[in-house]
Amino acid sequence: MSSGNRQLDGDEAVRSTNDDASTCKRFAVQLGYWSDPYLPLMVKGAERKTPEINRGYFARVAGITTLVHKFIKAMNGDCQVVNFGAGFDTLFWKLQDAGLRVKKFVELDFPNVTSRKCHYIKNSPKLMQALQTEDGDEVRYNSSDLHSDVYHLVSADLRKLAEVEAKLVESSIEFGRPTLFLFECVLVYMPLQLSNVLLQFIANKFTTTFCINYEQVH
Repeated sequence: MSSGNRQLDGDEAVRSTNDDASTCKRFAVQLGYWSDPYLPLMVKGAERKTPEINRGYFARVAGITTLVHKFIKAMNGDCQVVNFGAGFDTLFWKLQDAGLRVKKFVELDFPNVTSRKCHYIKNSPKLMQALQTEDGDEVRYNSSDLHSDVYHLVSADLRKLAEVEAKLVESSIEFGRPTLFLFECVLVYMPLQLSNVLLQFIANKFTTTFCINYEQVH
């Protein structure tokens, strides 16, 4: 097998982690571990999981949510959130329900993941409603990207820094505004050198940065 084919197979394996995590979260929500009225709008089926997995995802979601809430409150909403490898995450909508507003909320992932999420959002009045503003600003989208006043969903390969930077600029990100970066089981799937390049870019380009990193460990 050529190195190109091996990379494609590896990319597909990484993309499939979104489906696995989403179905795990969906089943835990179905059992009442936490409330998420938006996840079923993107993930229709839920496979039975063991209690250990349900509890693990509960801790994962609760921990990240708690830290994000603390950050936004500390900044009085004058901040941005960038979610790398966001998958079908519903954090933006849950923050809206909690009355926690930010200036920009940007999600990045592989094109085939963002295209599916775009489809679900465009076809769900409940998901679209949260993107509307009182001024009636237009929600713009194509097959893989979606832009509203605050929420932006964009396709990008995190290993390609120029692509990531271009998508952030396209999302009207402000490099001088305090920004929280979320990495939920993302960096572990990137080559060390490329993850270092991404982190160095964040440190150099943004004036004030905060990071939440959740990864698998032995």
